[in-house]
Amino acid sequence: MSNFARMISTIELVQLKAYARQDGLILGAIWIAAFACFIGSMSDASLQLGFIVGALCTPFVVFYMLRHYRDHVLTGAISYRRAFAFIAYTMMYASLLLAAATFAYFNFIDSGNFFGTLMSNIKLPEVQQAFTDAGMDPKDIEEQLSLMSQSRPIDFAFSVFFEGVVFALIHAALLSLLGKKRARS
Repeated sequence: MSNFARMISTIELVQLKAYARQDGLILGAIWIAAFACFIGSMSDASLQLGFIVGALCTPFVVFYMLRHYRDHVLTGAISYRRAFAFIAYTMMYASLLLAAATFAYFNFIDSGNFFGTLMSNIKLPEVQQAFTDAGMDPKDIEEQLSLMSQSRPIDFAFSVFFEGVVFALIHAALLSLLGKKRARS
């Protein structure tokens, strides 16, 4: 491969990462809004819909971003590898933003409310009965939550980021198959 061809590949990679960062910012904002709805749904059940919509719309939003990148930036053609890289980078940047928001929430805002609410909800008789009906011991769930509540905010942030990366790779593998398109000859 000549130096000229490598230079073009480097330029294309820089361009791909730049668009992925922009789209990752948008996707990250959607995920942060869904996270806020999830946190808010603990005190107001009507916000659960926002969390569900935010979670379910991810593949559609990412596929739309891929199509826009393919059709408007790359003039209609994209390989599987480039589509995979675009989606993976986009979702990893969004995961990084969500991890930062998670850290900020648990470090500066929460003050134990999240796990306090979960613990009080688990002690409700109907929830205890639901766990028992499912074959789980409610005391075990309480112990698990008690252990989780002792985690540091950075632990939650790393967990969110790692899960986002895994989620990104799975989505990239599947959506790249749908989004790849050969150049017309």
